[in-house]
Amino acid sequence: MPEPIAVREIAAQSGGWMKVPAGAALRVVDVAGTQVADLFAMVAGDPGEWLSVANTRGANWALFPRVGETFLSTRYRPLLTFERDDSPGIHDMLFASCDAPMYAALGVQGYHPSCAENFRRAAGEHDWHPALVPDPVNFFQHTPVGADGSLCTRPAATRAGDSVTLRAELDLIVIVTACSMDVKDINGGTCTPIRLELLA
Repeated sequence: MPEPIAVREIAAQSGGWMKVPAGAALRVVDVAGTQVADLFAMVAGDPGEWLSVANTRGANWALFPRVGETFLSTRYRPLLTFERDDSPGIHDMLFASCDAPMYAALGVQGYHPSCAENFRRAAGEHDWHPALVPDPVNFFQHTPVGADGSLCTRPAATRAGDSVTLRAELDLIVIVTACSMDVKDINGGTCTPIRLELLA
């Protein structure tokens, strides 16, 4: 694998961002294994255009992301191409980011970190303040769909060092949160870090 030209470590239950110029690639690495990464992307300098999982599902005729396909924006423009998958290949585009109301509904009392909060903190650094948190691409999340259309969650199947690589089609701000969910067992029971690597 090529060596990164920039690296950002995202601690467990936190978020961070990286500027990814058009033509460059971003590798999202599950550092310890069994950790979901919620990914969002905004066109650099334009908070009105961002990655839309609804448009992506519709354009690709698929519930889940596949190598070779593109992630589309709210304006149906290609933002990222799914270039390489060095993981078991199980990802999600159905679930919203965890947030305070979700944890309250699950019986959590008091404060709990969330991907929604971590997204807003990172997005605010780029003057991106959407009324609603966009639905993310949940890399490494295992959410099987039953024959009857029912959904369930399973622990991520990734091992330490597994990754996905995305190629930017436009200048982007990419935000990734290391999923904070420790109530449901999607992160193997313990939340761990995610690493972002910018590739030429």
